[in-house]
Amino acid sequence: MAAQRPFSLRAFAVKTLSRWLGVNTRGYDAGRWGRFSREASMGRTAQETMQAAPQIRSRARYFAGNDGHAAAAVAALVTYAVGAGAMPANANSELVDSFTNDWWNVCDADGRTDFGGLIALMVRALVIDGECFAVFVNTADGLRLRLYPAEQIDESLTRDLGGGAFIAGGVEFGPDGTRRAYHIQPFAPTQQFDTYAPPVRIDAADVLHLMRPVGVGQVRGVSWLAPTMLKLHDLGLLNDALLKGFQVAAAHAGFLTDTGGSSALPFDGEKDGDALDVSLEPGVVRRLPPGMDIKFNAPHPQSQSIEFRTSIVEEISAALGVPAFMVSGNVSRANYSSLRAALLTFKAALEALQFNVLVPQALAPIWRRFAITEALRNGADVGDPDLNCEWRFPAMPSADAVKDVQATTLMLDAKLMSRREAIAARGETIERVDADIAADPHAQEQETESEDSNA
Repeated sequence: MAAQRPFSLRAFAVKTLSRWLGVNTRGYDAGRWGRFSREASMGRTAQETMQAAPQIRSRARYFAGNDGHAAAAVAALVTYAVGAGAMPANANSELVDSFTNDWWNVCDADGRTDFGGLIALMVRALVIDGECFAVFVNTADGLRLRLYPAEQIDESLTRDLGGGAFIAGGVEFGPDGTRRAYHIQPFAPTQQFDTYAPPVRIDAADVLHLMRPVGVGQVRGVSWLAPTMLKLHDLGLLNDALLKGFQVAAAHAGFLTDTGGSSALPFDGEKDGDALDVSLEPGVVRRLPPGMDIKFNAPHPQSQSIEFRTSIVEEISAALGVPAFMVSGNVSRANYSSLRAALLTFKAALEALQFNVLVPQALAPIWRRFAITEALRNGADVGDPDLNCEWRFPAMPSADAVKDVQATTLMLDAKLMSRREAIAARGETIERVDADIAADPHAQEQETESEDSNA
């Protein structure tokens, strides 16, 4: 029978306290102080994300601001997901014109950017912080949007309200499980330190919460960089080690050795005030003193260091769903087939983000609020057709534009695609394209010449 380990009050206290604080049981490696826990496990999504999100968010902002690979990946996701901004289409033409020509440029309550810039900021916060909040603001000049960072929604506010209602991470839920309000902490741009002030309760109808859920029941978002942080840290250590190796190799060109053991030269290379000049210069022949030999420093590079570094970058890009060449900036190993395959996969992931997250959580509610506000301002009734619209996102870059156009032409000739669908794939609307063609004299001349040749 094995002997029992003696009871340690200190070990018991540390273990109990760690479990109570969620340190050893936290499921996100990026949210721990240590690299791995003794037992790898993941609890409920809502609890894990709310516990780990603040620490992960802080580290994600650090890597996005200091690590070139993380910054490149975030920039690629934001740029190709929204570009210059999504455009409404297939809705009331007057509303679309008012949205794109008027409200687009003044929608920012802070007056710093336009609608495309606001959506880009929201997506950037979605990737780095895991979530972003936007609040509708009714001003004397009309409807506006103001963005709030994740930490301003009181993450420490979690309590039961009775009757089945509760608050979790600053988000208030009703008895039926629907979101009723958000509790936002007041904050001034000139404020240097956090001060205690009761959060302000804002109705959920006036708040947009942009978040990509990773599990059922999730309340708050978690940074997309969470799966990559350990690799980003390892890559930084590897780069530092390789750089230090090159620095050490460059610091020593060679070493003088006394082959016979009879040399009287001091270590500093001086004798009787005369300097021993053995420095290396182009085209110079040196004569060594008697009994001296020289051995050149020839450090051996770390075997497969470049391949190992490349594999880490590929793991980082795979975790974020971004092509590796966009993260590393190196396209030397890419060819047409590999670039096309990577762009097609990236496009599919972006379309899932656009139509499963951006449209239902941000763009559709913004359009509905804008349409209702415009109808009330003009004293008109708001109909269902005005509250619905499609959204067009900028087209992805093509690996071979000529082949893509040829493929689209064949699809149109075979009646497997409509012009509206083909134009929508380019991020445009058929009405806008036809209007531009009608207003272009050169395009009209080409159409006339084409008709004459066919006749």
